[in-house]
Amino acid sequence: MDALKRIVSWVKSHLLVVILVVASLLRLVNLASNPPALNWDEISMGYTSYSLLETGKDEWGVRWPLLFRSYGEWKSPVYIYLLIPFIKIFGLNAWGVRLPAALSGILAVYLTYLIGKKLYNEKVGLWAAFFLAVSPWHLMLSRPAFEAGVALTLTLTGIYLFLKSIDNSSNSLKYTIFSAICFGLAPHTYNSAKVFIPLLILSLLIILRRQLNFRRLLVFGGILFAFALPLLLSLRSGEAQGRYKQVGITTDAELTNTFYEYRKTFPMPAPVNRLLFSKYSYFVVKGFENWVSYFSPSFLVTEGGVRPQHSIPYHGILYLTEFAFALFGLFRLKKSQGAVSVLPLILIAFGFIPAALTKDAFHVLRSILTLPGWQLLAAVGIVELSRSKFKYLRFFKLVLAIEVVSFMLIYFAWYPKAFAKDWQYGYSQAAKYAVAHQDEYHNIVFTKWYGEPQLFVAFYGKIDPRVYQQDNIPLKRYEETNLPWLDQLDVYTIGKFTFTYLDWKGSGDNKNTLYVGKADDFWLDTNYLKQIRFPDGSVAFNLVEGQ
Repeated sequence: MDALKRIVSWVKSHLLVVILVVASLLRLVNLASNPPALNWDEISMGYTSYSLLETGKDEWGVRWPLLFRSYGEWKSPVYIYLLIPFIKIFGLNAWGVRLPAALSGILAVYLTYLIGKKLYNEKVGLWAAFFLAVSPWHLMLSRPAFEAGVALTLTLTGIYLFLKSIDNSSNSLKYTIFSAICFGLAPHTYNSAKVFIPLLILSLLIILRRQLNFRRLLVFGGILFAFALPLLLSLRSGEAQGRYKQVGITTDAELTNTFYEYRKTFPMPAPVNRLLFSKYSYFVVKGFENWVSYFSPSFLVTEGGVRPQHSIPYHGILYLTEFAFALFGLFRLKKSQGAVSVLPLILIAFGFIPAALTKDAFHVLRSILTLPGWQLLAAVGIVELSRSKFKYLRFFKLVLAIEVVSFMLIYFAWYPKAFAKDWQYGYSQAAKYAVAHQDEYHNIVFTKWYGEPQLFVAFYGKIDPRVYQQDNIPLKRYEETNLPWLDQLDVYTIGKFTFTYLDWKGSGDNKNTLYVGKADDFWLDTNYLKQIRFPDGSVAFNLVEGQ
């Protein structure tokens, strides 16, 4: 009994350590197997980093670029460069690709504590850190190699250092410099930050204008401009806009054309109608509609997002009790001292804007920069309820504990089996087998049905980037034919591998060919060399030797 009391006493006096241990375990245990496989983006960033490590060039032969072509969507550079030392140490595998994101997620929990403590008090900081440590939203986005999580951590570091920089101390200039560097790196890490960071910085400057030092402000602005300049220059080439051209709200031709049709019937002169129903007015109207939709309780509490890679279906991205505490925290926020205490509202309001400017509904990943706004509000709420001795608080804490345990059981025990298909499961086994046996065949025909198979083969086969670049660089022809993605070419070849939709003809003169196809690519009586199945038992890939 005395030992138990000592343990409880130690835990109470070391709550931050306990929270960070919990956050670490939740983000590191079974990291390579949950999510159950590396997805397209993880594979792409991993092999690109490997190519840079080995050759100083990406897989397209470009030396140390600031934007990466990848599959054709032009990825931001920070996470790819961050991966290089991890791949050097751990190798080209899931740990090498995912560990930076997981460590970044753990650091975000600690930064949330620091920010909560600085804005309010230590109790709020601890509760906010706890809420983020067990958050379904943050946990599911900090275990895979999502560069968005690193952008969030850079943003939180920038916020905390900026708040430190306004203190009257000899280290203020140092904090100013490093804050500006973190803020400057975030837009080079994830596209949402390109919209969010300028709005956040402007808000901080307005709120804290009376505490700003002109000299430090000049240094701060100069560093930010240096980081922004490459992005501004890249706008001319169109590469920086590459991703928006694929997902922006104005790229949905059906909806925009319907909007334009209203010009014909609206009871105003034609020039006015063209102004009211234009591409720009649609951008504003649809963007605001999307932004409002993200505050829906069904998105936040009951349904979550539409992509299983980012949230579990029929489960909110916030816990019900967390949402209730956040609402109470919002109500009690007016009691906090200082204008900067509204920071959680700024994070939430501006954090949804990047997601609202895209055509995909309820995009959890693009909304990540609203964190930890929700957790800070919830922490304010629960601390205020505790101070006021709310008689049902113990009940709410019990419900919260049940919610947390239930989610963890679902995520760690069920999720990797139920949603393996959403994580390109099976590519690893198929690619490794094909590469291991490639010397036995003249040609390997690999289906492109599941999308972008070439980099899975390169990644899992650890193909020498020098060899890969030789065949990959000529494939830039996809862009010359106005295709947005490489795998939209009908047929393309890298080494012995031909990537296409399979047209199986059975017996013939193709005995020296290995075919890698999906479940229904072959005849029912085909002799399978190997079958790769999803965890639910359905077939992911069939491997067949030419007959």
